[in-house]
Order: sequence, then C-alpha cells, then structure tokens
Amino acid sequence: MDRSSRRPETVPAPPRRAARGLLDLRLDRPRPARRVQLPSRHPGGPLMTISIGTHPNNLATWILSHVEELQKPLLQVAGDVTFTRYDDGRRTVGLLTGGTIDVGATGSTPPIVAQAQDLDVVYLAASEPHPDPGGIVVPADSPIRDLAGLRGRSIAFTVGSWQTHALAVAVDRAGLAWQDVTVTDVAATAQGQDFLDAGTDSWLVVDPAYSQLRALTDIRVLAPTEELVRNRSVFFGRGDWVRDHPSEAQAFVDAVSATERWAAGHLEEVAALLARSSRGGTPETWLPALTKRHWGVHAVDEEFLAEQQYGADLFHRFGVIPRAITVVAAAPAR
Repeated sequence: MDRSSRRPETVPAPPRRAARGLLDLRLDRPRPARRVQLPSRHPGGPLMTISIGTHPNNLATWILSHVEELQKPLLQVAGDVTFTRYDDGRRTVGLLTGGTIDVGATGSTPPIVAQAQDLDVVYLAASEPHPDPGGIVVPADSPIRDLAGLRGRSIAFTVGSWQTHALAVAVDRAGLAWQDVTVTDVAATAQGQDFLDAGTDSWLVVDPAYSQLRALTDIRVLAPTEELVRNRSVFFGRGDWVRDHPSEAQAFVDAVSATERWAAGHLEEVAALLARSSRGGTPETWLPALTKRHWGVHAVDEEFLAEQQYGADLFHRFGVIPRAITVVAAAPAR
C-alpha cells in the first residue's frame, strides 16, 4: 500500500451560493491537481493510455490510486496510466471536458449537470447504494420536526455533489419549492466543525463529518441518507475518449470493480488510508461506515438510469439545470 505522507492539495472552497442559481460544473477549480504517473509496463511505447481522476470522496478510485497491487491488471491493458488527484469531486466534469482526465467518478449530480450543459459524457458503471450514516440533520432542540419544517430555513452541504440530489428529493417530498430553502455551500472535504461554523439551521452531512458533528453538539436526523437517495458512486468518461478507447474504458471499470471487492476484505487498511486523506477522521470513525457499506460496482442498468432520470427531472422542475435531459442518451453503447 502507498504509505506516502504527502496529502493531496487542498482546493479552496468555492464561493457560497444561494439555492436559486443554476449549477455550473463546467469550469475546473483554481490550482492544478497532483498527477501521479505509473511506470509503463510497455517500455517500447504503450499502445494505450488512460488518465484517471480521483478524489477521496470516491473510495474506489482513491483506493486504486494508492494500492499498487490493484493497479497491475490495469497496467496490462493500458500501459500508460496517470492518476490525477484532487480534493473536490466537483472538479471532475471540468477536468474531463478540459482533457486533463479521461475518466472519473462522482455522485449522481455532476453527470446530470454536465449533460444539461450539452457536455459530452458517457456513463460507464455505478456502485451499489451507499447508506452512509447521516442525512439531513438538525440541532437536537431545533423547532424543525420534519422536512416541511425546512421552509424558510437554511441548510449547509456541498452544492453540486450528490447531496444536491438528496435535497431536491427532500424538498419535493415535503411539497416545498426550491426557493423555500436557502443553501450554504461547504467544501467537499468539510469537517464537522466546518458544518457547525456554517451557522445554518440544518445540515446535509454523512460520515466522517457526521460523527464529528455529533461529537460537537447534540443533533437529530430528520431524514437518513438511504430514505432520500441511493447515493451510488457514478463512473463516467469523456464521450469522445470512451468511444475511441473502449478497451481502456472497460479496463477502468474492471479495475474499480476489483478495487471494491478488495476493499470489502481490507477495511482496516481502507480506514487508515481515508483517515490520511483530506476528508480527515480517524480509522476508528471510518470503520463503522465502511463495515456497513455495500461494496460492488456493476454495469449501467435500467434501475440506475431511472434513478438518474428522476433526479434530472427534479433538477429541471426546480430550475437547478437549464433544460430537460434524457439520461439514457449518455448511456454506453450496447
């Protein structure tokens, strides 16, 4: 396992914004990400190359980028492999469309936003659902008793991440308008104290920040994560690259699938790796969430596409994206 003490660079948090604006993930964030190129297994000149974007909010690619054993099969297919490490998964779309990376992984929201902005992305695979501890949370003594109580209130989360999808479901379920809730943006690597310092009426937060927040103040969960979204990892690539490099794209899917299988049997090593990342926490705070996690990656299927379409339809109805989209248009060719 890679035991490097160097941490990925910390990208400054984007400006806080109200929920009324359209999401725009096209532009990469300031400062270059850290690139790690693996030694080529084809010294005569690799026939195939792949650049993989990775951040600590996507466990499969983050683990893959640090565990040499898991990289070996990928190197047999794509002789020239580069990992681009960055802290904020919202950078993925900008890095893809800018040509810095070929494939990456986020939650449900970024590929929907990309497609709505006419950016060429192709879904490659999806993970099993992740019922991470946490969800929409309020102080224990808050007068907010249910999701409808969010009307006229504020909530802090990472705007543009899968949490935007979760909030859209919550707002819709409560019969509220998108404008009824004011959003405060926090960094993708926000810690429990960062959520507390946001000064909002509620938080949308999962481990390890959820456990950190719970240690700082008494809280109550209004809606657990699994009651809002399936919270899958979504693996996708730049459309032109995927169409021109089907073998490398499949090798990437095979690699993250193998990584998830490996991780399920090496939870303590994974917990230690994540504790050293910019997401923070300790191995002890990570282990419970990793133990409950549903490990596994599978091909894009109708169930996943329906989940994405539901999210896209909500986003369009609430004005979060500029136009309606047909998610299946970004599905891989059969």
